[in-house]
Amino acid sequence: MDMTAFWWFFGALLVIFFFIFVFSLYDVGPAVKESYHPAPSPVIPHHHAEEAPASKAAAPAAEDDLRKIEGIGPKIEAALKQAGIRTFADLAAKTPEELQAVLDAAGFARISNPETWPEQAALAAKGDWEALAALQGTLKGGRRRA
Repeated sequence: MDMTAFWWFFGALLVIFFFIFVFSLYDVGPAVKESYHPAPSPVIPHHHAEEAPASKAAAPAAEDDLRKIEGIGPKIEAALKQAGIRTFADLAAKTPEELQAVLDAAGFARISNPETWPEQAALAAKGDWEALAALQGTLKGGRRRA
């Protein structure tokens, strides 16, 4: 190999390494950063036959990690908790239509499908983690696989 070819090869390598270095400095994540902050969603009132008086109300239950439910991520979990759905029992008591209304109000209209969330939450509330894992094995993104 003569010296001219060597220098062309060496120069090409330098250019390649330069571009690798420059592009490694930039974030190549999503092209659009999320700058949308949804408005607070309205709280859907609970209608219970027997409600305890305010003076004798039980202390609020500790919050559950709702992300254990297939199809719920951190942003949807925050929207649910803002709407007063803080535990697996709260989630299990809702219908998919009520959950969809919460998602719509929070700006997650067509992102998730809450069809199986109450069923999953009921299993999680009972602590039946094996049955929950078996159910989640049949789901994809919280939806039943076709």
